Amino acid sequence: MSESSAPDASGGQRRTGWAELATGEHVKLARPLRRLGARLLDGLLIAVGLTVVLILFFGGLVASGAEGEAAVGIGFVGLLLVALIAGIGYEVTLTALWGQTLGKRMTGIKVINAANGGVPGWGKSLGRWAIPGLIPALIPFIGPFVALAVYASLMFDRVYQGWHDRAAGTLVITQ
Repeated sequence: MSESSAPDASGGQRRTGWAELATGEHVKLARPLRRLGARLLDGLLIAVGLTVVLILFFGGLVASGAEGEAAVGIGFVGLLLVALIAGIGYEVTLTALWGQTLGKRMTGIKVINAANGGVPGWGKSLGRWAIPGLIPALIPFIGPFVALAVYASLMFDRVYQGWHDRAAGTLVITQ
C-alpha cells in the first residue's frame, strides 16, 4: 500500500495521518493544530453566547432586587447551569447529530465513530464532552490543568486520539 493509506510493510500502523476503521476504510486524521483552531473557534462562539445570556440573566437578577451574598450565590449557580446547558446543547448535540460543531465545520474537520465511520451518536458525544468538559467544574483549582492534559494527550497518540476520544471510541478526521 502507499504511504497515504497508512500501513507499513509489516502490516502495523505508522503515524502518517491516516487511520483504518474496523470496516477497512482508511480515513485522514485531523492534525492537532487544526483541532486546536476548531476548539478556539468553538470557545469564542460559546463565550459570545454565554456573555449575552449572562448579561440578560444578571440584568434580570439586579432588576429583581437581589443583593449581596444571595445574588452572588444565585449568580454562581446560574453560571454553572448555563455553562452546563451550553456544553450539552452546543457541543454534544451538534457532535451527536452531525459530527461537527460550528468550529469544526469552519476548519473542515469532523468527529466520527472509530468503529464504523458514522456520526458518534448521543452516548459517545456526551462521553467525549464530559471528560474535559466536567472535570474543570468537579476538581477545584487543578481541573483546568487536567482538561488541558486531556486535550494535549492527542499529540502523543498514533491516531491523534485524546483521552476523551479514546474513552468515547471516536476519531477526528478531515473532510
